[in-house]
Amino acid sequence: MLKINMVPLPDAVMSHSTEEEFDKPIVLHLWPTVLLRNLLPYPITFKLKGNGDFPSTSLKEGHSSQIHTAIMDFSTLELRLLGYLQQDWESHYSLCSDHDEINFIKFRSLGLDEEPEARPELDIAVHVKKEEGQAVVAIHSPYWMVNKTGRLLQYKADDIHRKHPKNYDMPLLFSFKPRNFLQNNKIRLMVSESELSDDFSIDTVGSYGDVKCKGRHKDYMVGVKIDATSFSLTRLVTFLPFYMLVNRTKHVLHVCEEGVELWTEMRPGQAAVPFWPEKDSKKLRVKVEGCQSSPRAFDFHQPENCLLLHLDRTLGGIIVDVNLTEHSDVIRFSDYHDGAAPFLLINHTKDEVLQFHQSTKKRKCSTWVQNEILDISLSLGEEIEPLCSQAEFDKLDPGQAVYYTWAEPTGSRILSWKWGKFKGELKSEEDQLLDVNEEGKLFVISFYEGLQRVALFTTERRVYKKICENEKVELAEQEISISLQNMGISLVNNTTSQEVAFIGITSSDVVWETKPKKRSRWKVLSGKEATVLEQRYKDYMESGPVDSTIIDLENDYQVLFAANGVDMRIMQPFDAPLRRNFLPALKVEYSVSTRQKTYRVQINRIQIQNQLPGAIFPFVFYPVKPPKSVSMDSEPKPLADVSIITRAAGHSDILRIKYFKVLIQEMDLRMDLGFLYAILELLTAEHASAVTSEQEVELFEKDIEYLKTELNHVSATDTSPISLYEYFHISPIKLHLSFSLSTGGEDGNKKERETEIIPLQSLHLLLKSIGATLTDAQDVLFKLAFFELTYQFRTTQQLQSEVIRHYSKQAIKQMYVLVLGLDVLGNPFGLIRGLSEGVEAFFYEPYQGAIQGPEEFVEGMALGVKALVGGAVGGLAGAASRITGAMAKGVAAMTMDEEYQQKRREAMNKQPSGLREGLTRGGKGLVSGFVSGITGIVTKPIKGAQKEGAAGFFKGVGKGLVGALTRPTGGIIDMASSTFQGIKRAAETSQDVESLRPPRFIHEDGVIRPYKEREGIGSQMLQSIENGRFAKYRYFAHAKVNESDFLMITKRGIFFVTKGTFGQLTCEWQYLFDEFTKAPMIVEGRRLRIEAKERVKSVFHAKEFGKIINFKTPELAKWVLAKLEDARESLPK
Repeated sequence: MLKINMVPLPDAVMSHSTEEEFDKPIVLHLWPTVLLRNLLPYPITFKLKGNGDFPSTSLKEGHSSQIHTAIMDFSTLELRLLGYLQQDWESHYSLCSDHDEINFIKFRSLGLDEEPEARPELDIAVHVKKEEGQAVVAIHSPYWMVNKTGRLLQYKADDIHRKHPKNYDMPLLFSFKPRNFLQNNKIRLMVSESELSDDFSIDTVGSYGDVKCKGRHKDYMVGVKIDATSFSLTRLVTFLPFYMLVNRTKHVLHVCEEGVELWTEMRPGQAAVPFWPEKDSKKLRVKVEGCQSSPRAFDFHQPENCLLLHLDRTLGGIIVDVNLTEHSDVIRFSDYHDGAAPFLLINHTKDEVLQFHQSTKKRKCSTWVQNEILDISLSLGEEIEPLCSQAEFDKLDPGQAVYYTWAEPTGSRILSWKWGKFKGELKSEEDQLLDVNEEGKLFVISFYEGLQRVALFTTERRVYKKICENEKVELAEQEISISLQNMGISLVNNTTSQEVAFIGITSSDVVWETKPKKRSRWKVLSGKEATVLEQRYKDYMESGPVDSTIIDLENDYQVLFAANGVDMRIMQPFDAPLRRNFLPALKVEYSVSTRQKTYRVQINRIQIQNQLPGAIFPFVFYPVKPPKSVSMDSEPKPLADVSIITRAAGHSDILRIKYFKVLIQEMDLRMDLGFLYAILELLTAEHASAVTSEQEVELFEKDIEYLKTELNHVSATDTSPISLYEYFHISPIKLHLSFSLSTGGEDGNKKERETEIIPLQSLHLLLKSIGATLTDAQDVLFKLAFFELTYQFRTTQQLQSEVIRHYSKQAIKQMYVLVLGLDVLGNPFGLIRGLSEGVEAFFYEPYQGAIQGPEEFVEGMALGVKALVGGAVGGLAGAASRITGAMAKGVAAMTMDEEYQQKRREAMNKQPSGLREGLTRGGKGLVSGFVSGITGIVTKPIKGAQKEGAAGFFKGVGKGLVGALTRPTGGIIDMASSTFQGIKRAAETSQDVESLRPPRFIHEDGVIRPYKEREGIGSQMLQSIENGRFAKYRYFAHAKVNESDFLMITKRGIFFVTKGTFGQLTCEWQYLFDEFTKAPMIVEGRRLRIEAKERVKSVFHAKEFGKIINFKTPELAKWVLAKLEDARESLPK
């Protein structure tokens, strides 16, 4: 018996004749009752029971099969899972029409050697989706566990205990008990013979972290990656060794931990080798087969970028890179390449030997502050006594050159030199142009030639001058500057004839600028000064001035105002030209000289408006104004500011990025589902149908392929050029997110949208399968720490992926914690959980960030300031020693990860319980209720910096940390997030965001014409009369009668509208065109007379035969009359 479902759908038809009557055509769609999908990574067979005996059918992994003979609520499927854990399993599933979306069935093992009662069981999930005409039944497992550790793993949760053999390379199918399925489930892990780890969640897709299992002899660190599969129902949980060794050299290498004599062998071209440290030495020794020199030791728990290890004379050296992420520490060995040596030393003198050695200062004690991908480390310890009193000097004869690398890789990274009576130090990340003791006898020049740092010692002033000229900042030979005052982009969906969004890039309010004597650029004055000047200038202009006037201001300024607004000056406290200006919406500057290029891009403000009727959030995106206390003391800042200076490195074509800084201000993003649908509809192609079954299989095969990739598989496709980034900094990102699940307005296509828009379907499935529900989120604050590199070589592709990973990983984790209330591995606010003692994430308020335009940077260098990298805050890493005064303004807030036990966030939008009274967020991201020890972290460094500059700051941080560590108070030490949900941003909720323009009015013919503001205003008024009572009418025109009254003309009639005291609009009277008895006419010049069918308003009123409307001018009355005639003509006859 064949069973088919028929679904009739009306067909679209066009007819030219109006007379002919015809039956409406209908298309019949025929569907099988059930579509069975096998979403397990193993084949299954199924057999239908209940109506006749059918042979069993096999179904390959990822494939689907139509079942034409199934009867819902009657038939049963007999299922077999083949070859899982080297045995077959069986189960039954009854087809019911009223099943939950996700339910479970039990598979029992068919192993021959077991008793029927003791046979292992397996919980497998079934997802049922009722589509029009058929039920799609998907057999899947909630989790695929993948073991890449090379050791036996065991998973425990509630009363579940699963063993995962070390050599089983296919996924283990895992599920929590069905009764607990929708709760916040966690598992515990065991590696080999270790103890159980702490429990952790495996639901947070896209979030990676590490898990520690304590053992008798050693602790096991395991990296955990949680990814989504292409079909969203299954989470792919990969366990990998945290430490991995990769050999990219041509030699066989042997490594072992310091203090252990167990050597691990690595062959060239072999996949990554797992490495399990046994001691806490944090140092690795490496020896190369066939090399005579003793093994070299280096630190493997902190990032290294291109560390060259010196071998014997035949083999030269090998390079070590240590790359830390939140779920792995990859130690990579590669062959020597140009530029790998820290120095090329050249003794360009006639008769004196150059002596040099690695400085005996030890690298500072390891309270390493490290960022996820920042390969910069700065230490908070004091100097330690030299290791030995006398270091051996190497010698370099006159006229000779030598490549130098560190003799002791774990020692200091400073090279001490001695030449005759002169001596000094060199660092590989510092340029030097030095006339030693200013005697003109010896010149030391340290600079880059391509990838290689060169240290040249010479006695010839001519050579010194030549190199100085090359290295000096050059004046631009050509400059291009483009400024745009305002820009607008309108997004219109022409199939629905609706404007969806308007994106405005706008200029600033009035700013006052002055030009100090030595500066070539105009400098913007602070908010406080500008407010005083603007007020006095307005008073001055209102007095109708003829001559220039000198005015004394309250803030001890004396200014000269000019009637023409041009020749204005500040007289006191300094003499400088003054001008009243605005900052353009978009400004792009580019300058070029022989060896240098500079770029500056500034975007003042971006505002995105939701132009759909009935929008829940009319403003989708806008910059948040800083608190008044801040804006008064500082000049206005653009939303985004990018400043870049690049130079050629010597004679090579390698690019040197001297300064690259991006500063992004605080932002607000507000989305509702209606707007999201409208944007997706606008961007997806009209006939982009759902995924075909062939595509589904292809995607499934990609999932399986992904499982089988080797450890630390590296793509070989990166061909982008390598560059040297001397200073690269992207500011923290601070974003307020509000999200609503209602669509707003009337949404006719809601049903069809929910089935059509694929990204939203996947999200829905994913959340459904982890038992999380997305609720409305109100003002959730994301704080993403900054990204910084100093003196690092990177290809463009490497850098791009690092930056994207840096911000996206933090955003994903914070999304889980703040919006969905789930727990994540690691610290959502910090970056990597350190392998060393301390972990501090860097975050500072974006409005405190300082950025230098190329010109200021150049001026600073010309004035002899050593490369003013870093700006006021945030550039703590490389630039801290150069920042003194500005430090007190706001020190990077740090997140302590010491005790961070991922406490679950309070349920969304409930008042947080147990918080102290008067919890406020004073614009500084501070949560009161801190322990005094923790406030010490913030306050002490500031005090230190005020007293002793930057050095004091670091002493202060040390003190602050001690304060925090000695008071182990529970709870979340969570300074980087002041979002306890119940707290409203009292100080900043009145954001004064104004609409840039009303939505575009699109005429009935659907043609997109140039925007007319009058039509936009009129159409918006019609929508809002008496809360949308007349929103169904089509707008035609409107005119102002007096200050509070309007005449509104629609396609069907006219309304007389009055504006109330609070701006509400009400309709006083209305006539449809059908009620007119005569054509409207103008009487007495400016009075419009409308005659219509008689109306009796009430018993006490006289009969009414129309209205007379008084306009202000005869021209307006004529214009209205013409519009009325046009509207009546367009009526269907």
